[in-house]
Amino acid sequence: MVSPTLPRLIFQDGPLQGEEIELSQEQTVIGRDPGVDLRIASPVVSRRHARIFRQNRRFLVEDLGSSNHTYLNGQRLEGPLPLKSGDSLQLGGAVRIVYLAPMDDSTPSASVDQTRLDAAPPNQAQTVLDIDLTPPGSAISPVLVVAVAGGNTQTYKLVKERLSLGRSADNDIVIPSPIVSGHHALLERTSAGWQIAVLPNATNPISQQGNPLNERHTLRTGDVLRIGSLDPGSMVTLTFLYPGETSAHQEARQIPFAGQDRVQIGRDPSNDVMLEAPTVSRFHALVERVGQRYRVRDLSSSNGTFVNDRRIERESWVKAGDAIRIGPYRFVLGADQLVEYDETGGLRVEAIHLNKWVRKDLNLLKDISLVFNPREFVVVVGQSGGGKSTLVDAIAGYRLASDGMVRVNDINVYQDFAAIRDKIGFVPQKDIIHMELSVYQELDYAARLRLPPDTSPQERHQRVMEVLQDLDLVHRKDLQISGLSGGQQKRVSIGVELLTKPGLFFLDEPTSGLDPGTETALMHLMRRLADQGRTIILITHATKNVMLADKVVFLARGGYLAWFGPPEEALKFFDQYRAERDRRARPMEFDEIYAILDDPEKGKAEDWARRFREHSAFHEYIVRPLEQRGYGATGLSTPPPLQVIPFPGQPQHLDLQRGQVEAALPPCASFASCRRATSRSCPVIALA
Repeated sequence: MVSPTLPRLIFQDGPLQGEEIELSQEQTVIGRDPGVDLRIASPVVSRRHARIFRQNRRFLVEDLGSSNHTYLNGQRLEGPLPLKSGDSLQLGGAVRIVYLAPMDDSTPSASVDQTRLDAAPPNQAQTVLDIDLTPPGSAISPVLVVAVAGGNTQTYKLVKERLSLGRSADNDIVIPSPIVSGHHALLERTSAGWQIAVLPNATNPISQQGNPLNERHTLRTGDVLRIGSLDPGSMVTLTFLYPGETSAHQEARQIPFAGQDRVQIGRDPSNDVMLEAPTVSRFHALVERVGQRYRVRDLSSSNGTFVNDRRIERESWVKAGDAIRIGPYRFVLGADQLVEYDETGGLRVEAIHLNKWVRKDLNLLKDISLVFNPREFVVVVGQSGGGKSTLVDAIAGYRLASDGMVRVNDINVYQDFAAIRDKIGFVPQKDIIHMELSVYQELDYAARLRLPPDTSPQERHQRVMEVLQDLDLVHRKDLQISGLSGGQQKRVSIGVELLTKPGLFFLDEPTSGLDPGTETALMHLMRRLADQGRTIILITHATKNVMLADKVVFLARGGYLAWFGPPEEALKFFDQYRAERDRRARPMEFDEIYAILDDPEKGKAEDWARRFREHSAFHEYIVRPLEQRGYGATGLSTPPPLQVIPFPGQPQHLDLQRGQVEAALPPCASFASCRRATSRSCPVIALA
């Protein structure tokens, strides 16, 4: 019997459709994991998806870092929000739940000071500053998080109608950085929402998604703005957050079947659902309703259609909760609709308990776990013999770890590599480009190999020009590659990988051999590419531009993780191990970390790994994010069981190896065409 004094959840669809669940505990964790309080066995639900908890006589709901997000009355949750009777919850857009408060509930509406506001980006120390009193009728104010590279992070509540931003003390938001002008920009509340405008006298531009703002820009929650210069490590980051609002790149689109039994998906505008992605075929897949059942058919696409991360041969029956992946898009089947998720805005990476045993007495990676968030720029540095390339190769699925697991947006890279292959770009240290070709020819030939065969010459030309624009190489497109500088040649190598718009990008020492100025420019380019919607992991020996990154991985000799977290926090962590006279003489710099790790009096590599595991950053940036996703904490004292992973020669990795062979072939040839050429060798192009 349902108690009138307890709140209830009524499931409108999903595995528990029609059931009523009473909230009799102070906290109820909802997810797919068998150990949670309320289990929903659906692939659209994360292991630990959300929680509902009591606070001050009322119940609040909070997303726990789920892959498919939690929505309250159609708005994505950015932080804990109070529930009222009749509220609609959606888990991943496919499991709908109605919250009913107790019949005698007289819980007052939440006031500003009662509702906790998760204003700052995760894992950043911050100071919250009130600009003014909250205006009447406003429940929660948006905030602007200001982070100066190498300095402190401050969070400002935007509660005035108009605020000035700049270096001078008379601004509402004062940013103490030499790259910020005295009066740099204005923030203003309008009928269209909050807008930012750069003032005419500002010296350095403000960029959003890597592009400078030349006119007023309407802000959406999650927008990241940068003020930068070509000075090494100089950058100011502005993050706009508005709890309750859905960010532009995370909105879910509902595609109902009402009135139709077929939904055709592809790149061509004539499809029912058009997907603008170069890896999607013109007519890619068809989802059709057959009676009370649903079936997905692959329409001979180039890169395949995946159901629950497994590629279908021709067709597959699907049920509510199943996930269909087409290029960088994911569709979740509901009761009578598809819910589309756009994953072009960067990918989340979870590396869990990675070890690399090459023989019984030699392990190159010592139980390393890491979490990279979407759109993060992560730099991997460390001592010689620290395993930088080994670690990155293991995360990319290029050379597998001997045990452990890597997940990218919940796809197991080692078991389902084919489902993630076209979302990964990998730039090796040695450039694989053809010096005799022009920049445009190189990218055009690469596009012929990498884009679907049904890509028209006009589409291919447009994509090549977009890449040239991103890399600032339009003015060099007709020059022979051999005549370019080292930095420009490296940009061409990067451009080859950018053609397919990968959401996850790995680079192995791209700054090696470059002069300091070119190195700085390339690191700023990586920062801009990450802001455009890519998760970037870059190995480097150079450290002067590390402050441009969101996170830094520092490996000690022997494959020990000595640090993972924001670069400014790394400096504070290692600074405490410097001599007192050194701390007084000069500020801490990244180059000094190498000397500290090399000093045997300060400890061995395993000592540094232990110190990091005892530091709050280990819990903040690794343990807590993994626990929220249902994975246990890492630690050398409790190694995980060996994971069953495929041998690199299995089909999905043969595909990757084939791509590497193709990259080394003449531009006109593909692996398949050379294999078919039994009576003649592959043609070679001679340029007049």
